[in-house]
Amino acid sequence: MRHARAWVPALLAATLWLVSGAVEWLSRQESGFLLDLLDLLDLLDLLAPETVPIGQLAAPAPWPLVLAALSALAVAGAYAAGLALVRVRRREAPVPTALAAYWMCAVLAGAVTAAVPFVAAVAGALAEGRMPSGLAGTYLVTGAHWGLLWGWLPAVLALSLTTDDDGGTLRARARPTVAGALVLLAAAAGIAVAAPVAEAAGETAPLPPVTTGPAAGRA
Repeated sequence: MRHARAWVPALLAATLWLVSGAVEWLSRQESGFLLDLLDLLDLLDLLAPETVPIGQLAAPAPWPLVLAALSALAVAGAYAAGLALVRVRRREAPVPTALAAYWMCAVLAGAVTAAVPFVAAVAGALAEGRMPSGLAGTYLVTGAHWGLLWGWLPAVLALSLTTDDDGGTLRARARPTVAGALVLLAAAAGIAVAAPVAEAAGETAPLPPVTTGPAAGRA
């Protein structure tokens, strides 16, 4: 039961990761009655980082759902592993110190997850004997940006679940740390395999019809 508490804030972090990506995706849509709302969402770009690459969300079904789910699993695993490592007993650290540590777990989890498609693309390009190109370097910091903006919420939850039984020896932390790391590695492997397939599917999919009218004028 004690180890399960690391996964409750991790699941919240994964949910917030998807929420941020969904807001960013919605802000780029053009659909009649949503235009006024989207003008507002445009102002929220800084508050809703592109956690799941828009290119992946634009791929044919079911790849957007698959890649978003794998991305969320990676965040959850990374956060759970980090939280298990830094978690301390309630009486052993001041509240601001513990909160900052749990918050930084979200920053690191977001950065690690955002780096997965970048690393996979670099590895694939080098394996084919070519230099990687077309990579948005700013995406590498997007995950950390998300952690800074949204990570305080799972941190507060983790802090509220902390008890005097938490912390302990490195051996006591090993099980939740290893479990989180395994989830992260499995999700990262899934992303590395699925992302190129989704990209290829998107290249062969028929182009959408040209939009006319007010929505086209907005573009």
